[in-house]
Amino acid sequence: MEFKIKKETMLDALTKVQGITGKKTNIPITSNILISEEESMISIQATDLEVAFKASYEAEVISGGSTAVPSRKLYEIVKAFPSDTINVKEIENKWIKIANNKVEYNIVGMETGDFPGFPDIEGVELFEINVNILRNMINKTIYSVLGDEGRAQLAGIYFECITEDDIDKIRMVSTDGHRLSKIDHIIEKNKTALGELKDGIIIPKSGIIEILRILEGGEPVQIGFKNNNFIVKRNKEVLIIRLIEGDFPEYKTVIPKKLQNEMRVQRESFLMMLKRMSILSSDKHSGIRFRIDKEQLGAITTNPEIGESKEVMSVLYKGKSLDMAFNPRYFIETLNSMDSEDAVIRFKDEANPCTIEGNDDAGFLSVIMPMRV
Repeated sequence: MEFKIKKETMLDALTKVQGITGKKTNIPITSNILISEEESMISIQATDLEVAFKASYEAEVISGGSTAVPSRKLYEIVKAFPSDTINVKEIENKWIKIANNKVEYNIVGMETGDFPGFPDIEGVELFEINVNILRNMINKTIYSVLGDEGRAQLAGIYFECITEDDIDKIRMVSTDGHRLSKIDHIIEKNKTALGELKDGIIIPKSGIIEILRILEGGEPVQIGFKNNNFIVKRNKEVLIIRLIEGDFPEYKTVIPKKLQNEMRVQRESFLMMLKRMSILSSDKHSGIRFRIDKEQLGAITTNPEIGESKEVMSVLYKGKSLDMAFNPRYFIETLNSMDSEDAVIRFKDEANPCTIEGNDDAGFLSVIMPMRV
């Protein structure tokens, strides 16, 4: 096989697969990419057996065939290559030559027959969604995915299609057991491509991260579901993610109702206060105590190993006086994901979770449990 390709095109493709091919594995071939000729273009495939990527790119194909190339080394070579066009050629014994008239690299390839097959998505019905909407939904839920492997069903984002008050929506939800993030987006009725999502699916965090890698630019993306796989298609790029099996928790029971106490706070000011209060926090002493009374929010951090910090800020508050503690990181990550100038935080009492919303964050709701101190 031999082809010439623009450096910019090749580098873009290789950048998108580094998260897939860079994972530690007992199967050496998965650290390689498969390059094949495909109708006068080249096709690039990568997989870690949980996430698979395939895309086609414009190139000058001199001779057809396929070759398996170490992904990371090829990426480093292309990134540092001194010309705008790169010639890639398979030579003897599966070696690969990457060269121009001044620079030449020869690296060891692998047998293409060992490369895992690409999942079958023939006939899948796809739903088109604006790339900014999908990115926003992911950014507002990915931070509260469970970080460890203790409960597999919490290690991803729950994605479902729902109907509320005769309005069809797609919804993403994530929780780590201490907080919950939920966002809805209204869609047109009778979108049959999402029909199988009525029961909901769980997309693993590793796959969600790879989705974000391909959501550059403004072109729409298409999404779908088939054979326990979530599919994201954009132009000639396809990403297939194996779903997490099992049942997502009954998250609706966690969302509190009848929250009589409401605080409206300037989001950026509150965010900066939380960051200052977190300076003296540690893993052992991570809580911040809030005292909310009339039009004032007081915060105090106490760490016997380091010291103490206090701060007061003005808020708009309707309700009874409250004294409660929270993990500031949960608030910081939620506020960082929001676009609203003001955050509206509602409480029931000191023992129950609070909710966070914003006028410019349509369909978004965050739920955070208080700490026992």
